[in-house]
This record gives sequence, structure tokens and C-alpha cells, in this order.
Amino acid sequence: MVVLSSLLPPQEGIRHEEPNTTVYINDREVGKGTFYVTESVLSWVDNDTQQGFSLEYPHISLHAISRDEQVHPRQCLYIMIDAKVDLPDMPLPLASENGSENEDDNADPPITEMQFAPDNTNNLDLMFQAMSACQALHPDPQDSFSDEDIYEDAEEDYEGEYDEEVGAGDAPCILPTEQMGTTHTGTEAEEAMDIEAGQFEDAEEDP
Repeated sequence: MVVLSSLLPPQEGIRHEEPNTTVYINDREVGKGTFYVTESVLSWVDNDTQQGFSLEYPHISLHAISRDEQVHPRQCLYIMIDAKVDLPDMPLPLASENGSENEDDNADPPITEMQFAPDNTNNLDLMFQAMSACQALHPDPQDSFSDEDIYEDAEEDYEGEYDEEVGAGDAPCILPTEQMGTTHTGTEAEEAMDIEAGQFEDAEEDP
């Protein structure tokens, strides 16, 4: 849940600090303040009231730079979060506009749109890059697989495959070059090998 309250500016892990940034939530202008990108949270603090809010990266489902004035009148950093907004007179999150507070737990989570519009639009790329780097520090646990898990899965897939295709009693018999093209199995293969071996012994004994 996003709550507007008294908030001290962050002091640690700051990757980017952008002053004079106006924030819009669900198309409503909230105020102008300082936008902070830190390694742990995304924060915004109003310049006049010193009120603000922080967003945890796992709740941020999308972030992008918006330069299309038809989408938003100001160039901004667009953010979509899967959390409810609890601000005075704030429009309901998108997923809750047609719903009620008593919806069951299986309902889709609310979606809130935010736009952070700095007076200095040249810094939008820096804001985006800093946020991308910090969000990479908080990967989704469901999307991570260790090398050990991948190896175990591969081992299970191929375990027993050789035994099914070539059994211990069906091992192929490799014959000398002269016998290639002729198929021998079982006793025939052994006889062919004996005959071939005898020919080579005779050849070695001749002067």
C-alpha cells in the first residue's frame, strides 16, 4: 500500500537524486518534490510539506520513459505498481474502479500508475538507468534457478536413456574393415572374428 506521510529523505544507497520532480498518481498531480532512487526503495518527498512515500521494487511491475504528449502532457518516468494507493481524495487503483473492498482474495491485485516528471527532462535517462540497476538487485524468486537445479533436471531427463536404446546384451560388434557392409550377430560374429584372426596369423608366419 502506498501511503503519503511524513518522510525523511533517504541517506544510504542513493543511486540518483532528482530535485524538482512532479509526481502524478492515477492522472492526479500530487505535488513537486525530490525523487530518490536507492538500492532498497524508490522514494519521493514533497518540497513544501516534507511528506512523501516509498515504493519497494518487488511491487514495481513496469517502468519506462514516456515522451509522448498524447499519453501524458509532460515527459516523465512512468511506473506501474501492484499496490493500493491510500492518499487523500485519490482515485481508486485501476483494478479496483469497478470492484468493492470486500472482493475475495483471488481477485487481481490493484494496479496504480505513477508518473515522475522532472523539470530537467535531460535527466530522464539517468533516472531510468539508476532504477533499472536497483531493480536488478531485487529479482523475482520465482524466476531464479540455480545451476544445480538445471543439472539435476537434465540428469533426470537422460537417466536410463542409454539402457533403453542399447541394452547390455545388444552391444554392437565392430568388425575389421574388410567385414564392413556385412551384418553378423551372435555366433556368426564370433566365427567371423576367429576366421579373420587366423588369416592375420598366417600372414605373419609366411617368410
